[in-house]
Amino acid sequence: MKSVVYGETKITTGDAIAEAVLAYAAALGENGTTDIVEVPTFDEAGYATTTELLLGPASQVLIEVAPDDELEPEDDDLVNELTRRTGAVGRGRFLDAASAHSQEPAAKRLRTDPPTT
Repeated sequence: MKSVVYGETKITTGDAIAEAVLAYAAALGENGTTDIVEVPTFDEAGYATTTELLLGPASQVLIEVAPDDELEPEDDDLVNELTRRTGAVGRGRFLDAASAHSQEPAAKRLRTDPPTT
């Protein structure tokens, strides 16, 4: 499991969901647009719930490892939808191996010659 850290709030969710949210947030930030995403999680009593996140250029989102739990939300449809949305906004220049610190040729190429859609 992972926690999506949004401001001072931690939203614990499944690994794939957290990774998809982070990738989508990066793509939205790169492209100067916003969106609202519903993330499945659970409340303090362990009941399933959702949290809405406003993602965009000003969003400060990070993910961190959380203790594994049998309550880990999994939602392949959401992950697929976030992947589709990420592609639709241009994927962001640094989505894959293109970390700002990477010396990989593919990363350097993406930083200097971003893909066009």
